[in-house]
Amino acid sequence: MNPLEEEVGNIFFCTWRHSITMSYTRNITHEVLPPPMGDIEYLYEDEHIIIVDKPANMLSVPGRTPDKQDCLIHRVRKCFPEARIVHRLDFSTSGLMVIAQNRESHRNLSRQFENRKTEKTYVAKVFGQPDGTSGMINLPLRCDWERRPLQIIDHQLGKEALTHWKIIERFENSCLVELSPTTGRTHQLRVHMQAMGHPILGDELYAHEAAYSMSDRLNLHAKELIINHPVENSRMTFSSTSEPF
Repeated sequence: MNPLEEEVGNIFFCTWRHSITMSYTRNITHEVLPPPMGDIEYLYEDEHIIIVDKPANMLSVPGRTPDKQDCLIHRVRKCFPEARIVHRLDFSTSGLMVIAQNRESHRNLSRQFENRKTEKTYVAKVFGQPDGTSGMINLPLRCDWERRPLQIIDHQLGKEALTHWKIIERFENSCLVELSPTTGRTHQLRVHMQAMGHPILGDELYAHEAAYSMSDRLNLHAKELIINHPVENSRMTFSSTSEPF
């Protein structure tokens, strides 16, 4: 299915008319989870919040089976017993997360994410060379219930999903891009880049074989997080100091 494309200056827009089933999938679940690619980095903490940099290949929260209990929140609670998860990053995604230290902070931060008062910026290496230098992808997403956890584009039943992208650097067969999601749908950035024709390198769910084989990890990293402090209400910006790929 070919996208309907419109280029205005160097701003690229991409929309589809119908639902799309992703075809570049391999093993959806890991029989044995690969080990984390590094340790949790603590960037900031006070009595209300903690800011951490999650390594790739680490669950944000525990899974259902005994072999999936090692996760970020369990590790954080060894140092901060009252820590509460506010939002999640995919197992394969690295980068910044905010953790609440108490019930009131958790309620406030959760409301910020729900009402889109936070700002999140990611960096990713994607396959190929996108046209233009920046653009917007507006493609609604829903769960592919027969192939969970995969997500698909569906204009009838999907929920709004909006991503802004910008080229940072071009390489021979790939590009480093900045991704700023307005919404926070599951796998949103991964599906949107795949739908655009430029899957994220190392993506075991949505990349074709050439893109998947170009990296030993998903090249997606949450590099910046902006929130309001849950008590002081001051705007706070946090930036990752790691070089993920």
